[in-house]
Amino acid sequence: MSKCKYCGSSSYGPGCSNSPTKKHEHIDDEKKCVYCGSFSYGPGCGYSPTNKHMHGSGANKCRYCGSLSSGPGCGYSPHRRHEK
Repeated sequence: MSKCKYCGSSSYGPGCSNSPTKKHEHIDDEKKCVYCGSFSYGPGCGYSPTNKHMHGSGANKCRYCGSLSSGPGCGYSPHRRHEK
């Protein structure tokens, strides 16, 4: 089961007193958004600071779009680069 990197809770969203954003972040599951637990990529995450889903690292895929590409070209990343 995925846990918040700041407090160890299995909850998503607001309520983490140890996080700088006061939101739980689960970085250990590359299949789900670290902020909300959704399997989606792109816009629509109400808990993310950028309003975009960002998945946990792993599986050699971009955390913002799921592409196997590297370097520039990710329309969902705040840096416009594929981030793994």
